[in-house]
Amino acid sequence: MDIQEFKNRIKTGELSGWYIFSGEEDYLKKYYMRELREKVLTDETFAPFNYASYDGEEVDLLAIREAIKSPPMMSDYKLIEWKFANLDQLKESERDALCDLFDLKEDYSSSIFVIMTTAEGFDVGTPKKPAKLATRLSKGFDILNFPKSTDAQLIAWLKKHFEAEKISVDTQTLNELLFRAGHSMDVLNSEVKKLCFYAKANGKSEVNSKDVSEITSPSVECDAFALSNAVTQKSSEMAFFAMRDLKQRKVEPQVILAMLEKVYSDLTSVALLIDEGAGAAEIESIMKLHPFKAKLYINSAKRMGSARLSECLSELCEIDAASKSGGSAGYGPIEMFITKNIK
Repeated sequence: MDIQEFKNRIKTGELSGWYIFSGEEDYLKKYYMRELREKVLTDETFAPFNYASYDGEEVDLLAIREAIKSPPMMSDYKLIEWKFANLDQLKESERDALCDLFDLKEDYSSSIFVIMTTAEGFDVGTPKKPAKLATRLSKGFDILNFPKSTDAQLIAWLKKHFEAEKISVDTQTLNELLFRAGHSMDVLNSEVKKLCFYAKANGKSEVNSKDVSEITSPSVECDAFALSNAVTQKSSEMAFFAMRDLKQRKVEPQVILAMLEKVYSDLTSVALLIDEGAGAAEIESIMKLHPFKAKLYINSAKRMGSARLSECLSELCEIDAASKSGGSAGYGPIEMFITKNIK
């Protein structure tokens, strides 16, 4: 089953069925679980009798069996949820027990059974070659896969959220928000709310790039963003601010060093492509860079030049090698590199 078909079922109220929500996009899995819950549990008085919820990788399948067999009270349906399941780690006996539940599906069609897996808890395989467990479970469940959203999908989704709040925003600002806050829809949803609240509190009807920079927070995904931004802006102040944050969170020096090596490696590659006459579109394609990030890297690479960037990358590699062979280690050599090279 595809997501659009499931959305149509919710819209028409034809909810009967058993479903597995899988994939990396946890926000959408939780969103559609909530939509289904609201459609089924329409009367708060009887909701406790028509709803059973189980959490975690291990679950009592006998309890789920009894919940499925229990009829709904003053309702057409009842809902049984198993959240945060890791189906791939089930023992063979547990997989058999789960499949044994299929015998109940036809006789107890008023019971809707939904399993929401963790991001890595269920490998569905591919359309041409589905995973063995997915094939086996598809005999009883409609499997909905929610993969990570693309940048284009996230931009369209963000735009709708701002429009719902009657706040205008241009595509460049949305790209900068995506680049800064990362790709987690949960995080992005929170950042949109924060930006809209800020705009309304200040009598503004739009959000711009400056607001994104001042109001939103870099996500865990973007730990490297703060350092790469410091490098591309040639700001030692920004670099040391980023270092302070990383040190407070006890991020290992080797991890920080790897971040810097990645930034300088990418910048060196961009600079070499520029030397060869490559244009922005070609660099984006070859390096697989987001357009906003590509623009920053191209401007920075032009200012610093391939020779200087290569020297910085070699110096980082030397620091890395020394730290792994009993030489200077810790945050000190990284901070010395920042003092010398980012200014």
